[in-house]
Amino acid sequence: MNTPKVSVIVPVYNTEKYLNKCLDSLVNQTIGDIEIVIVNDGSKDSSPQIIQEYMEKYPEKFVYRTQENSGQAVARNKALGLCTGEYIGFLDSDDFVKEEMFARMYEKAVETDADYVACGYTDLTYEDDKEVELQHYVASKVAHETRDMFMGALASPFLHLYRRSILEESGAGFPEGVIYEDTAFYLNLIPYCKKLAVIEEPLAYRVRHSNSTMTTFKAFKVAQIFPVLDASLQFYKEKGFYEQYKDELTYFCVRVLLCSSLQRIGKVAERKERKELLRKTLEYIEKNFPQYRKNRYFRGGLQNLYMKSFNRATAGLYAGLIRLKGKTERQYS
Repeated sequence: MNTPKVSVIVPVYNTEKYLNKCLDSLVNQTIGDIEIVIVNDGSKDSSPQIIQEYMEKYPEKFVYRTQENSGQAVARNKALGLCTGEYIGFLDSDDFVKEEMFARMYEKAVETDADYVACGYTDLTYEDDKEVELQHYVASKVAHETRDMFMGALASPFLHLYRRSILEESGAGFPEGVIYEDTAFYLNLIPYCKKLAVIEEPLAYRVRHSNSTMTTFKAFKVAQIFPVLDASLQFYKEKGFYEQYKDELTYFCVRVLLCSSLQRIGKVAERKERKELLRKTLEYIEKNFPQYRKNRYFRGGLQNLYMKSFNRATAGLYAGLIRLKGKTERQYS
């Protein structure tokens, strides 16, 4: 059997409502040699039966494993060990992609000899069972060289195609039992991505589920960002990349802490817990990135101005504004 051009990892857990749409978008890909690697994470609905139907119809396309419910990261890590394609992509089982997505990404990778290819995506939701497109996103800030990947990146793996050999070389995987596994996986692979390519237009669809009230986060889950970043910083030091990318790594980590993590802090219900998380965030930055305001990547722009002005005096104000914004916006998960 020929080596597949692309392996696509799909962890599945109780997504019977969306799974057909997801799998249809993969089995109908215009690229011929595709390997769909599914790990069923202990689904209790009809997802296993749906998967079985597709495997019977397209036996040459599927690799399938099942496990007790252990989380998405465990499922993805198991799937990584099963992939045989030249390149590896990802898709969540409630999302779907355009039928030409992986052909175009693979062709781009071959054309440019890329280690990493990114594409754009479209957010959509369902209203009365009708698809409603919410917003189009171009690919993560267009990256021309490795250092660009630290800047304003979208870490979600469903937008990326990676050369399998760099995954094997790096030993990078998804940290298990935390909510920041995508961030860690993306960050730890950056130094291994020497040749990059980007397709700016949206080729994937992310399904957002509408909520009537503000999504809430447990404080202990939000606090998982600290050990996750600790592990990545240690990874860079052990692999000999820390000094080479110190400025970029600082920018990436501070941006995660003061943007996406702070948004999660704003969605913690208990005020006392929010204050404690803010305190830990400030202490973490002061300990690990005490000179970040002098970093060249924090020059110019409103977002950089916000991050440079974040301190013990302004932290409560900023967190309150972010929480208020979250309450007034329509909520999706």
